[in-house]
Amino acid sequence: MLNSAESLADAPFAAMAKKVGRPATKPEQKEELPGQSERLIRLRKAYGYETTTAFAKFLDIAITTYSGFENGAPLSRQAAFKIVRKIPGMTLDWLYFGKPDGLPLDVARRLGVLETLGKRKS
Repeated sequence: MLNSAESLADAPFAAMAKKVGRPATKPEQKEELPGQSERLIRLRKAYGYETTTAFAKFLDIAITTYSGFENGAPLSRQAAFKIVRKIPGMTLDWLYFGKPDGLPLDVARRLGVLETLGKRKS
């Protein structure tokens, strides 16, 4: 009775359409804050880590996640807090915006964000 022609004719709704699959390619990741990936690469190299794998393990962040940050994915708050906790003197201002103002002198020198000492601008 449920599969009869009468029950199909009385059905108030038509069959649902199938969903169209998403494209196989991923859209390009856009960096939210300009220069963020370059700063992360600079940070990694300044602390002596040649590979993203080693640095991600040091920070206790998944390797693929950290690699994504260096390749332009926006830095998550959770990852930024881990970096700040693991590297003494690191600031969120530098990680997100490139502002060296709050960095301790030794960290700023290591990152190369200070002008050469003794040079004056007129």
